[in-house]
Amino acid sequence: MSKLLSQAEIDALLEGEKNIDTSIFEIQKSKEARIYDFRHPDRVSKEQLKILRNIHDNFSRLISTYLSNQLRTMIDVKVPNIDQVTYFEFTMSAASFTYMYVFSIDKLDGFAILETDPRFSFFIIDRLFGGTGNVINKSEQSPTIIERSVMNNVAERILEYLKEAWQHIEVLEARIANFETNPQLVTVAPASETMIVLTFPVTARNFEFNIILCFPYFMLEPVLKKINSQNYMALLKKAPSEEDQQNLYRAVEHTEVRFTVDLGKSYISVKDFLELKENELLLLETKITDPLIARVQEHKKFVVSPGKKGKKKAVRIDNIIDEEGDII
Repeated sequence: MSKLLSQAEIDALLEGEKNIDTSIFEIQKSKEARIYDFRHPDRVSKEQLKILRNIHDNFSRLISTYLSNQLRTMIDVKVPNIDQVTYFEFTMSAASFTYMYVFSIDKLDGFAILETDPRFSFFIIDRLFGGTGNVINKSEQSPTIIERSVMNNVAERILEYLKEAWQHIEVLEARIANFETNPQLVTVAPASETMIVLTFPVTARNFEFNIILCFPYFMLEPVLKKINSQNYMALLKKAPSEEDQQNLYRAVEHTEVRFTVDLGKSYISVKDFLELKENELLLLETKITDPLIARVQEHKKFVVSPGKKGKKKAVRIDNIIDEEGDII
């Protein structure tokens, strides 16, 4: 049976409403709202996005090193921003004139896009041709045959580093299929298809550019199924194959290191140093019977004895020095 409120109870309720703390609602209003399209939901999970960012963080370091060496100037390629948009939104946001390389990946269906800022392309071409790279405001015109050939080589090398960055997950053998400067003439997916867009901010001299990788979701879907946290960590920790070991051995065996032997040391005054003459002797603190220390890249590694081999001075390795500095 319902109970009617008295006038005093109604007044008490109205008074309580006036005292409601509105700060909670103000905090909620101050938060930035993000529009979520339920017709096109995000198809890549946060966990997968995190792993994708880690993979392409390595990719950004690889191409940063490559471009710095090729262009003989410091090139900084930052960690990518990853977005999920429809292909229609991607093409509408692209510049009217750009450098787009459409490429395929073995064992995966469809095509993906590598896009470079035309100004960055002009910067690369100018640097490779011996210029300073300071003039990049070239008019929007198709590249010449030579310029296109140069940039094709750069794009192919970038895609090789993409293969290296993904090697723990899948072998992505990329091949350039087409080149276009008008994004409206490029169609790699239906307009409503979800695209995974990775934007790499690039800093070169005082200029800022972008390198963009764009993959249709259906293309990466078979690979994305493999990249959850547990699988990714397990793949990173897997034992290197024999081929990996041989590649590492070939890379290391031709690496040069500095090998030096400390014959001894002595302290003299500046006055004595200035008065040194030819055939004068310096008395070292090392005795003839004392062992000598051999260093590799300034690190103590061996105990050696001096000698000769043929007409050249030589040393014989007697003992090894471990990481703690103890003689083995």
